[in-house]
Amino acid sequence: MLVSAPTDLRILHWNVHSWRDASGAQNLNSVISLAREVEPDVVSLVEVDEPWGMPSILGELADHLNYSWVLSPSFEFGTDNTSGGFGNAILTRIPILAVQHWDLLRASHPYDGTEQSEPRTVISVKLGSSSRSLWVGSTHLPRSDESARAKALHRLARHVERLDDPWIICGDFNVEARFWRDNYPSYLVNPNPERPTYPAHRPIESIDYFIGSPDIFIKAEVLPATGSDHLPVAATVSLAPA
Repeated sequence: MLVSAPTDLRILHWNVHSWRDASGAQNLNSVISLAREVEPDVVSLVEVDEPWGMPSILGELADHLNYSWVLSPSFEFGTDNTSGGFGNAILTRIPILAVQHWDLLRASHPYDGTEQSEPRTVISVKLGSSSRSLWVGSTHLPRSDESARAKALHRLARHVERLDDPWIICGDFNVEARFWRDNYPSYLVNPNPERPTYPAHRPIESIDYFIGSPDIFIKAEVLPATGSDHLPVAATVSLAPA
């Protein structure tokens, strides 16, 4: 079993906007409050900005909520003397059996503040026990460059095909869910029907959601929380009978 009590797994996903809300104020307390309300077994966060040599905001969040955590920077700020990392993170109360970090898009030059210089990655953690486990991934894909996003999406699809157990990927995909239904119809996509998540103050784009392998069950919802420029999404995930 994945957890000691029911086999259902609760997952929370949020683009935390470099730990800032839409007005620029720090949003750590908002993330803590939402996690306490939802009580997820796993938390996926993207746009996680962690400065090196300073107390970790992600670590503070994990300490408050009693989670283990894994950070997978997609890139670092600076060149010779890097000042921090930016990427995807997963927090969990379930034992971690394995971790994989995969490149989805490589940049042609070091990060210079533009989206075109941002590499894109996915982190996947294998959770549970040797007899029953689930891969949970977290990713954030390009917004403005459609061609780059398409490459990252198809590389992500190749990545999940390599996974040896059921899987779910949490993401700010920056593309509507119909991409997956049109190109990979065997994948589950939730919330279903789609629900807008961006921008948070007046959402019109359905770009934050979950995709999963056909051997799991997903029931997802968009949460009306404040604290970022995106709305968070939460899902209950169940494995098919062993």
